Amino acid sequence: MTLLALIPARGGSKDIPRKNILPFCGKPLLQWSIDAALAANCVDQVIVSTDDPVIAALATECGAEVPFMRPPELATDSAPGIGVVLHALEQLPSVSDLLLLQPTSPLRNSADIENIIALRSRENTQSAVSLTPSTKHPAWMYSLDPKKQMSPLIPTRE
Repeated sequence: MTLLALIPARGGSKDIPRKNILPFCGKPLLQWSIDAALAANCVDQVIVSTDDPVIAALATECGAEVPFMRPPELATDSAPGIGVVLHALEQLPSVSDLLLLQPTSPLRNSADIENIIALRSRENTQSAVSLTPSTKHPAWMYSLDPKKQMSPLIPTRE
């Protein structure tokens, strides 16, 4: 089994421009995921999928590999995340197992990675996802529509 840690990091974030290379607690946001993956004993290869040459250079400098650039159609706001995963697997056909690490989760560490892989193995499942319990009831939550207007996650009756 070859476990690939895939970190998707596109350059065109609209909410926080260039967020993946901005500093967070002393190092670029992207570097937190790269460092955690490199330190995890279960990870065989760390790849960053990006469309941005600056992100690619930073990823390489931090110890990850960037063996291909992501095509523009997979670097839009509306591109589904699975497209990035499938593209990476097409480029790296020898990979038998994949761990998707979003760079916007910088508090994840190597022990978290090792624990989820161990859990998946112990439970003999094909996949696993990490979740964090919400501290608020969904009735208190809001979502943003495409026009950046807030609306209740659970509509109220009138």
